[in-house]
Amino acid sequence: MKLAALALLPGCFLIRNNDAKCPQDRTIAIATQDDVARFAGCTRARDVVIRTGAAVDLAPLAHLDEIRGDLIIGPTVGIEEAGLNGLEHVGGAIRVTDNAAMHGLYLPRLLDVGRIVIDANPGLRTVALPRVTRIHGPLAVTDNPKLELLTASELVQIDRELVIGGQPKLENLEVGHLAAADGVRIGDDPKLPAELVQRLQQLPPEPPPPPPKHHER
Repeated sequence: MKLAALALLPGCFLIRNNDAKCPQDRTIAIATQDDVARFAGCTRARDVVIRTGAAVDLAPLAHLDEIRGDLIIGPTVGIEEAGLNGLEHVGGAIRVTDNAAMHGLYLPRLLDVGRIVIDANPGLRTVALPRVTRIHGPLAVTDNPKLELLTASELVQIDRELVIGGQPKLENLEVGHLAAADGVRIGDDPKLPAELVQRLQQLPPEPPPPPPKHHER
């Protein structure tokens, strides 16, 4: 009797319902605000694909902290700001392409990711990845003609290439801790400081070893 009563408690019902609406075996496709509502509260997903012509608000996805596969945003025409404020880990790729109205991409808690491609977003002005420390594949940011700021201030290592190109307004590239990249290509970004470009082009493929620890006697 106690078990039966416990199963009817509201909290237990919500837990079972949450498990049922958060599939781990298929791609989550988001095209409408109703799709966002159905996935709200989920913490993990296999893949997430956002393609829409609607003005979709992604704020209800704030509990999502891990995507085992890919996060794909685009093409879209109605999303002005894309933010996933709880996302920390992406095992595959983040691809943000062909988003006609998007002016900001914000992933404030992202720590590591397989690779990142941000390409051909005509209105994109800001990309904020302030906590990411390592990208296991390439980081490619290309052909975003209004991009002014790309911040990845805690980024230490890119295991493959860093590619920056085709952003005539990009003057703030905040990668002050970046110590390693397996190749760097930068072009058609005339506002980037020459000394920054030179430093990035001289990055080694592996970060330097930490200094030896001195033990006091």
